[in-house]
Amino acid sequence: MSYAILRAKKLKSLGAVARSARHTFREQPTPNADPAQLSRNRTVGAQGADSLLQVMKGRLPEKRRRDAVLCIEYLITASPEAFRRHGGRLDDLGGGYFSEAVAWLKKRHGAENVVSSTVHLDESTPHLVAYVVPLTKDGRLSCRDFLGGPTKLRQMQDEFQATCGASRGLERGVKGSNAKHEEVAAFYEMLRAAGAAPQLGFKDYAAAAFGKKTKLWIEAETVARANALCAAREPRIRKATRSRRRGLEQTAKELDLKQQVAAHRDIEHAMQEFNLEQRSIALAAREIEIRAAAGRLLSLEGERDALERRLNMLENRKTIESQAHRRARTYEDSPSLG
Repeated sequence: MSYAILRAKKLKSLGAVARSARHTFREQPTPNADPAQLSRNRTVGAQGADSLLQVMKGRLPEKRRRDAVLCIEYLITASPEAFRRHGGRLDDLGGGYFSEAVAWLKKRHGAENVVSSTVHLDESTPHLVAYVVPLTKDGRLSCRDFLGGPTKLRQMQDEFQATCGASRGLERGVKGSNAKHEEVAAFYEMLRAAGAAPQLGFKDYAAAAFGKKTKLWIEAETVARANALCAAREPRIRKATRSRRRGLEQTAKELDLKQQVAAHRDIEHAMQEFNLEQRSIALAAREIEIRAAAGRLLSLEGERDALERRLNMLENRKTIESQAHRRARTYEDSPSLG
């Protein structure tokens, strides 16, 4: 089962926007990106971190709260197995999935507030990163109007899946799941730690003793931090997995109940069809009886007409005979002419 994935992150300072943008626009090293595929990335709107900040400053109101959310960073993708490069049926652009996602964001926030969007094709799974200034229609800077509370977030996920994911066979994620997404920076640390730890020599230890760190020593520290990060994250991952399992079990129960209801309805429909068929047979038999009765009625009417004609003939004959009898008596009673 493949899912439509939509994540939203609040950026409350221009510094946070700049740090995110430098990664998005590949202005800093990105360990999990393939440099040979960098030219395949596609950007619409602001083309770099400086350009993004300049456009945002032009959109932001001068008077705003100190803790106001200045930008919403959207990450849009799908389960890796949905893409052709992982055996799925969607091409790297999702068959228009990312284009429709940008159109959905523009409709949701206003086209002028979607200041930049980039499709990354240089990583393992294609994804879209979009920067949006959360301005309302009446000109207020209010992230709450778009991401305020669980209800709005659920509605956002429902709407996105229905608009962009459903037509491509992408399901919505489990509702009510407590699973949390890993931080991108921590994810990159884990990627760095995927290889074997560097082998430290005497020079590395000697330099560290004098307060200097060699390149290998720094790499070893990075691996150690990544391993510690993984160890600290393991309980959260297990908790998230349990939460997701509970959500899937609840979904399975709901689907089982729906299946039982559907089976009951199928039985009811079958009974209704049987009753209709029996009624149709009875109506056909009744129609045959009515036709037979109509035929008998026509036959009786014919016999009645024949009897009426014979009766009329008999009455006419009697009338003629009576008239002839009267004429004969009148002739006999008349005086002789001699």
